[in-house]
Amino acid sequence: MGNSFKTFLKHTAKDFHNQSVNPPVVRASTIIFKSMRDIRKTQAKAIKSPTGGHYDYGRQGTSTTYILQKILTKLEESYHVFTTPTGFGAVFLAIFSVTRPGDEIVAADPVYSPTRLLTENFLKEFNIKTSFYNPHDLKTLEKNITKKTKLIFVENPGSNSFDFQDIGKILSIAKKT
Repeated sequence: MGNSFKTFLKHTAKDFHNQSVNPPVVRASTIIFKSMRDIRKTQAKAIKSPTGGHYDYGRQGTSTTYILQKILTKLEESYHVFTTPTGFGAVFLAIFSVTRPGDEIVAADPVYSPTRLLTENFLKEFNIKTSFYNPHDLKTLEKNITKKTKLIFVENPGSNSFDFQDIGKILSIAKKT
């Protein structure tokens, strides 16, 4: 981050399209178009001017969403940030952005129940295997990592049990294998 954090926060969210200090909060659900051609035109305009009010769906593509992603990208010093409407949407996106058929996942035993259902049941149809480790015994993590492991899924704290895991040790284990 080139400027100070305070300078970044003061300048990053300016809405130059509407000439406003802060971007307007855009809330919408279904956006109505007359034709598929109109949708494609709007999507093309949004690519050229993301803050110009050209959106095609209420939970994505609004200037509010775009500016939030831009701010989070800068704060996290990342290449890009995706916002999702739910926590499970984020879980799903994270898992499916990393795994492919034939891969394996090692997940913490106390994961969020829908995450467990996704990893134990749904991913089998994609030939993605999941094993679970005990967050109180990280040797179970080491034992479950194979050459096919593409993801170690950690929830910290763990859902329902609120187990806190030693992320440093987990990273150390992941780097060794």
